[in-house]
Amino acid sequence: MRVAAGLLGAALAACGPSSPAVDAGGGPDARLVDARADGATPDGFTPDSLPPDAPLPDGRGVDAGGCTTATFVLDGALDASAPVIAGGVTSVRLAVTVTAAGVLYVATDDAGEGSDHFVLVSGTAPGAAALAAPFAKAGTVAAGTGPLLFLADENDNDFEGWFRRETGTGDTLLSGTGYDAATGSNGGVLEGTLDLAVAFGAVPTTVYLAAVPYASADGGGLVGAAQTPTGDGDGDVEAAEYVAVSTACP
Repeated sequence: MRVAAGLLGAALAACGPSSPAVDAGGGPDARLVDARADGATPDGFTPDSLPPDAPLPDGRGVDAGGCTTATFVLDGALDASAPVIAGGVTSVRLAVTVTAAGVLYVATDDAGEGSDHFVLVSGTAPGAAALAAPFAKAGTVAAGTGPLLFLADENDNDFEGWFRRETGTGDTLLSGTGYDAATGSNGGVLEGTLDLAVAFGAVPTTVYLAAVPYASADGGGLVGAAQTPTGDGDGDVEAAEYVAVSTACP
């Protein structure tokens, strides 16, 4: 599994727990880390010394550890197989891994500290097209030519789930085989699994992800200082504010 991002890093501190249960892996410089424990570091994660699998558009690239064969326990604690791919010491981080069977696992810091949290997932590259932000929030989110899905966690209750953002208005709750989610107590994570073939009709070669917090009220704005990858602060999630993750196994 390879990961590319046009925008990585920046210490963020706008919302979320002060000591969330997401392992930042590579430390405050927000570089990607290999999920394989190659050495005896304190948290079991070490930077990967291998070269990037392929050149990336911005000249940066890191091996994210390949495809796991593990199953996931959704209990509100970050799964050990999922490296944090951006954010460093932040309040809303993003962790991801893909299994050899085409199951995507994502996690971000949970809601409950003043904002609603979302993980956007597209199977096609976001471009100039935009949809209204999920859950009647302010602003727009960039979309590709296929469906835009998202995992949601509300600040004011214990609800979490998978949705599809519709091209008109509204969000469609997705349930059944292929869509699972959980949160823990405050200070844990929002995590979910998505069967990519069920969600998109086939496993895409690349998925595009963003972790985005919004103020909890209807019409609440994007908390731009805390999104992952980092954004430009204009209140919209643009195409460059997604991270691209290859689903191919080495």
